[in-house]
Amino acid sequence: MDVLVLSSIRPPSGPGVPGTASIPRVRRRRAWLAALFAQSGSGPSSGSDAVATRRNGLLVYTAASIVLGLGILAWSTANISVWSSLDPHLPGTTLAGADGGLLLWLMFGLLGSVRVLRTLDGAHITFHLPFIGAAMILGGPTAGAWVAFLSTIERRELESQPWYGILANHSVLAIAAVMGGLTTQVVAGVLGAGPMGTGGGAFTAALAGTLVLAAVSTAMGATTVMLRDGLTAHAFFETLVGQIGRVTAVEIALVLVLALGYAQVGWWTPVLVGAFVLAIWDNHPMPAPDALTGLQPAEGFTRRLEAGLGRMRRGLTPGSTLLSLDLNLFKTVNDRYGHAVGDEVLAEVGNRLRGQARRSNDIAGRLGGDELALFLPGLSDARTAMRRADEVAASICEPIATSVGAVTVGVSIGVLVVESWGGVPSTTAVLRQADQAMFHAKRAGGGVHRYDPDEPAPFDDSWIEGLR
Repeated sequence: MDVLVLSSIRPPSGPGVPGTASIPRVRRRRAWLAALFAQSGSGPSSGSDAVATRRNGLLVYTAASIVLGLGILAWSTANISVWSSLDPHLPGTTLAGADGGLLLWLMFGLLGSVRVLRTLDGAHITFHLPFIGAAMILGGPTAGAWVAFLSTIERRELESQPWYGILANHSVLAIAAVMGGLTTQVVAGVLGAGPMGTGGGAFTAALAGTLVLAAVSTAMGATTVMLRDGLTAHAFFETLVGQIGRVTAVEIALVLVLALGYAQVGWWTPVLVGAFVLAIWDNHPMPAPDALTGLQPAEGFTRRLEAGLGRMRRGLTPGSTLLSLDLNLFKTVNDRYGHAVGDEVLAEVGNRLRGQARRSNDIAGRLGGDELALFLPGLSDARTAMRRADEVAASICEPIATSVGAVTVGVSIGVLVVESWGGVPSTTAVLRQADQAMFHAKRAGGGVHRYDPDEPAPFDDSWIEGLR
């Protein structure tokens, strides 16, 4: 599981957010945002100082993770040999002996880069933990640490993360693997257990070590997310357990299956099991454009936004602008003329917004209902961003020809300018900040409003209904 790339954790819904059950699906996003503002402390007391404090804390924590991870990896390599149970029993080949087994498991681990699962809340889970855990159980802390550190590279990580983020990811997994391996060793010693698969004690030791591996990597990743996004532990873990916990439980079971098959059947067993799992592992292709408006749907827009922010983190883009749009009085159009005319209006608004995405890498999206967004990579000048927002507003507010005659709607636009030099927020954070600016524009009766971290966040969107 990624550590620094859990950047799209969505606000919680359901029983943890009062009142969401009775809100229509396309309207729940506002309730989620309000709930997350309340849980993350993004209110009148938060602002640029709080953001700077969290950013500094994250940098310190990331540096400490790297130093600790590299130190533990070096210590384990110098003091703990790779266990003989990792030997694949292939004499006369480069894969002979325990060291050959380690090389084999490094290759196995690279299979995890073939598939990346995106959970419903936008987080990423790679198929690496089963290979790390099995190598750790069979070969001990050192084997697990090297598989964790070297074989967890995957393309999306290289595209979206700065070098120190990648190094921190792998360092955290190495820390977790060493701690899990030591746990396996200690529990096996206490129970007098032999190699993997020879008794209940060995199984218990393997399970204990795997649980520690998963718990440490998840806890350290959670700390990163909470520091970066200002989430409380309760808000983060509510989403983490609900969406990621189930997949992690399956991965823990696969750890034991891979280790048992390798030890009791043959070295090729992990390849067979891994290939089968990868064949059914969801690679989550990019969704098709919205049928009504031609815009990117919420999922596609968010994924492209995340990729754009990743380019900023790598220093390839100096900055970007995100516009959050919400139509004014659109509910009145639906009530007066019917939803068929409302769809005509949305289709034309979508066409005009796509026209505002003038460059090949500009992204226009429909996040739900009449909630729209426009992402403009490379636009980091605040004056230009506000001018572009005014142009978008003017275009949308032009009369729209429909089957019942000309119809006019207004728009509220929140403008967020993100600069690479200040540290790039997560996808969730930029969406939340742009929405906060849009809420203030809506409260003022429409128009354009730029995000200000010192402004209070709206905790209640009930007043919006009177403006729709």
